[in-house]
Amino acid sequence: MPRLPGDWFIDMFTSEAEKLIDLLRERKESRIAINVPVYWWINGVPPGNDLDKRVAAVDGGGGIQPLAFGWSIYIARAYGYVEDEEPERGLELRVFPVRDTRVLDSLRSWLEYRVATALASRLSNSVILMDGSLWVGVSAAFSALTRLASGNVDSIAAVYTALFSAYALSELVKLIEVARGRGVIVAFVSKDHGFRAYKEKILLDLVAEKTPALRDLIQRALEWYPLDLRDQLIVARRLVPPELRGVYDAALDPSYRDPLFLADAVGTATPGYTWVLNMPPSRRIGRLLARGVSLRTLAEKAVSKAETLLGEEPEVEELRALATRLPSELDRLPRIKLAYVRLGSGDYPLLVEVPGTMGDYYSRGRLLEEPGTDMETVIALLGRHYAGPEYYNIPLVAAHINATFTGLQLDQYMALLEQLANARGVPIRFARRRSMWSALRRKKRRTTRL
Repeated sequence: MPRLPGDWFIDMFTSEAEKLIDLLRERKESRIAINVPVYWWINGVPPGNDLDKRVAAVDGGGGIQPLAFGWSIYIARAYGYVEDEEPERGLELRVFPVRDTRVLDSLRSWLEYRVATALASRLSNSVILMDGSLWVGVSAAFSALTRLASGNVDSIAAVYTALFSAYALSELVKLIEVARGRGVIVAFVSKDHGFRAYKEKILLDLVAEKTPALRDLIQRALEWYPLDLRDQLIVARRLVPPELRGVYDAALDPSYRDPLFLADAVGTATPGYTWVLNMPPSRRIGRLLARGVSLRTLAEKAVSKAETLLGEEPEVEELRALATRLPSELDRLPRIKLAYVRLGSGDYPLLVEVPGTMGDYYSRGRLLEEPGTDMETVIALLGRHYAGPEYYNIPLVAAHINATFTGLQLDQYMALLEQLANARGVPIRFARRRSMWSALRRKKRRTTRL
């Protein structure tokens, strides 16, 4: 037994530890003893060296420079890396009377989709890898629109966030349609994620199969994500057979996320990938649809609220022009298909998402299916460009390095902006000295814990 010098509690810990061990031995239904079927896990990664496909990757970065009296300069850029070809680049520079990272996030997403569309327009027989989660990006954009339409806003930053979110959703539809027209696969890859969708589907289906009284409730709870009707599910725990309560508790535990579930169910030693999970929309969107709110009404209410908050500022006119075509574009959003892949032994799994059938985004429920050709092609190419956990994908790492701001780069950009403004007789009043500027690193997707 290890010795812990100076620890006054070691004797108490030893006593309590022995009790805990006895309890674990008795509770065979605990999570440690759960026997979960793993038909949905495929050992090994498909070979990608023989695939005749070019790989491109897109990532973005951005920063905010505060100005006097609450105004701020927003700068976003996106870089599209292409194997053996010239890159695609994009940059946006805006000024708004607010300081809010949500505005920057939505501006950057829109720009990334535009750069990806430009790549898809010139490539063929290729795969474009996008950094981040597609489901999270679409859900965040929809939330910004619905928040503005409902009037539940805490600052005028909500108007700018909704504007760029609407542009991003519109551009996403265009990206997917252009890509498919040219035989290009678009896939979203995230190394920082915290979904519970896969775990909930596998474990709750297992409970429903053996507990007929809960089948209907579980099916309705899985219609949206995050899990719906959680209060009813907790009350229904008494109906679950004792040997399945460990499974049920694990399914309802918000802190027990997909990566941990994968490690428990299939281990961490063997590379491989999962079947594909067809995702439903977010619970917020589901409730909106349940109330009968149409996409056109949503767009009209968002424009009306923007007019109330901003009057006739240029951004309102931008949103008004977009609102005429936005409902039809939202109606063409694709269903989102996700899978997990472990490329190396002991690695944290990557989240991989590809768009499904256009117009099926609003479909309820979670459907599990074997991987199709597009998903297996993406996974094979991820394996081809894998160089260890740190360089999990060479094209995406290259795009990230070229898109992300450093403090020095933002300093240089603002110095150039100041010189140009002075030369034109429009001096800029910064809120702090340039020596105090710091680049805002890209917001990690894992901060969105859904």
